[in-house]
Amino acid sequence: MKNDYMTSDSLPLEGIRVVDLSRVFAMPYVGAHLADMGAEVIKVDTHHAAFVDTTRTLTGPYPDNVPGEDYWNRAGTFQTLNRGKESVTLDLRSERGMELLLDLIGISDIVLENFTPRVTRRFGLDYPHLKSVRPDLVLVSNTGYGHTGPWSDFGAMASALEPTHAAGAFMGYLERDENGRLVSSETPNKIGNSYTDFLACWSAQVAILAALYRRALSGQGVWIDLAMYQTGVSYFGAGLLDFAFNGRRSRRIGNRHEFMSPHGCYPCQGEDSWVVIAARDDEDWRSFCSAIGKPALVADPRFRDQLNRHRHQDSLDELITEWTIDRTQESVVAILNDAGIPAAPVLEAGQLLGDPHLRQRGLFEEVEHPEESGLGKREYLGRGWRLSESNPRIQGPAPDLGRDNEKVLVNLVGIQEEELETLKDNEVIGNRLLPTAAPNVVPLARQKELGWIADFRQDY
Repeated sequence: MKNDYMTSDSLPLEGIRVVDLSRVFAMPYVGAHLADMGAEVIKVDTHHAAFVDTTRTLTGPYPDNVPGEDYWNRAGTFQTLNRGKESVTLDLRSERGMELLLDLIGISDIVLENFTPRVTRRFGLDYPHLKSVRPDLVLVSNTGYGHTGPWSDFGAMASALEPTHAAGAFMGYLERDENGRLVSSETPNKIGNSYTDFLACWSAQVAILAALYRRALSGQGVWIDLAMYQTGVSYFGAGLLDFAFNGRRSRRIGNRHEFMSPHGCYPCQGEDSWVVIAARDDEDWRSFCSAIGKPALVADPRFRDQLNRHRHQDSLDELITEWTIDRTQESVVAILNDAGIPAAPVLEAGQLLGDPHLRQRGLFEEVEHPEESGLGKREYLGRGWRLSESNPRIQGPAPDLGRDNEKVLVNLVGIQEEELETLKDNEVIGNRLLPTAAPNVVPLARQKELGWIADFRQDY
């Protein structure tokens, strides 16, 4: 960690070097955010297809749905998760590859890894060994269940972790019973995205910054043993507390609320157009009735107070749908917001990208790709926060496979140019995926037919 004088224009983590051994989502995204904040992040890649980060090859999406000859450099998911990094390819099955990795770690500040505990022990990438290489190292080990406990050696991914930390117990829609009433579903549901990955990403960033602060004060490194299972449980507060205090098990209630009503998602004019409406109390309810031009509803005995509205939610939702269905999303939100009622549109991806508020806040950051990539200028998601000074920003596109082999191995680690050629000849390093097998790309129209995507805009 450098102690050079930092100006007001310096990014917060300038002078910090990160070795990113991780793959797929959670920890690579941590590395991307560290790079945004000015850290030098070196992604340890491999050019052997069996072991390459799958976001380089499997997840896409590809610009214009075209993978291209060097498809491993063009996937949008990989670009998002690895923007601003450098790439060095090392075959860690080789003795020399491992030696070079340890040499690199010896001159770095942070290591990110998401291997299972048995893999780190086998490869000598556990904390006791790495601490002997770099005593003040900050090591982040992201696993499913942590490095201790009876489940510690289990492999995991976010979609399989969600049910273990109770997400499925809370996620579910309402279904019609034999009397036609909407009741709690018996079927657990997965959260739309791999939510635990995001929780692990955010948690790791906080832990890393705390570790760097501690190191600056004490000179001591630290091991961050991050268990995604534990992280997921820590975010399920209300339902867990209710059982701990009262022995009550939460129901699956879809878009409804335990006591607010109306509270739900309602269809608007147009295809797949929806708004969410929430009335917090009787005052909101009176304002809502006036706003929709039906003040007499306030006196309806079914809806006269919170408890009765909650009992008659099915009827209430029918009345609200009659009002929203003939109006545009924008007009419903405007009418209700003007009346002080919490209401918001359900935005799809195209609306998000054009959202004037996000645009004004600068959430989407433009990145210029090298001309030879054919990717041109592309926008990527920034961060949900800003600093008044030294504001982080995306530093550049994700690196082509092995782009920085010479820079890292010769200029940083200190090997000779002759050895670099030997490493290439022995396939310890490389910049082209071996073997290549371009992904099969299904036309967008067919993807819609299959239900893989909701829709697409040909002229976007």
